[in-house]
Amino acid sequence: MSESWTPRYSHSLYKFLQVFLYALYRSFFRFEFHGSDQVPDESDKRGVILAPNHASFLDPPILGISLKRHITYLAKEYLFKAFLVGWTLRNIGALPVKSESGADFRSLRQLLRILKEGSCAVVFPEGTRTQDGEFRTPESGVGFLAAKSKAWVVPVYIDGTFAAFPRGAKIFKCHRVKVFYGKPFVPAEDSALMAREDVYQAISERIMTELKDLKKNIHPG
Repeated sequence: MSESWTPRYSHSLYKFLQVFLYALYRSFFRFEFHGSDQVPDESDKRGVILAPNHASFLDPPILGISLKRHITYLAKEYLFKAFLVGWTLRNIGALPVKSESGADFRSLRQLLRILKEGSCAVVFPEGTRTQDGEFRTPESGVGFLAAKSKAWVVPVYIDGTFAAFPRGAKIFKCHRVKVFYGKPFVPAEDSALMAREDVYQAISERIMTELKDLKKNIHPG
């Protein structure tokens, strides 16, 4: 794919999947979402990075079914080669990435461009799923995107997906799943943060701190 490739999506397919997946998550996981009104909408021309923890394959759809606005996803490049999956990913505007963490340079440049254009995208700070249910050390990619795009960052804590469908599991359990949206902030406008020596990693760690605080508020002690 060329450097100028731009994600396009089918509005009708995206809305159908929202309704369909929301019904599934409500039925099997008693899904709830909280704080989604804090996410800036399309009238705010600044881009938005949704930064959730990552515990399960169940995580990505959760953002799409709990927000009204369109979300750009990252997906492994090989998935685009599968006929039905690839067709679906292309038609919901997903971006292909080569590495497991989604941090290859071409994809970062493409994602940076659409964030500067005001899009909303999901970037998992941890890069990949946790193996034990605990937070992983964040990667610097989300910090790079936040600093360069000057986007809003919204920490998002997803609760229950590790219990429902952890890494390595073959089938899921009907466990309650909830998502909590935190308060948006703009790392690029935090002068102290931007002055840090390893600024990209510092931003990523700040995002993880926000996620940990969200979890503490939900599960005190």
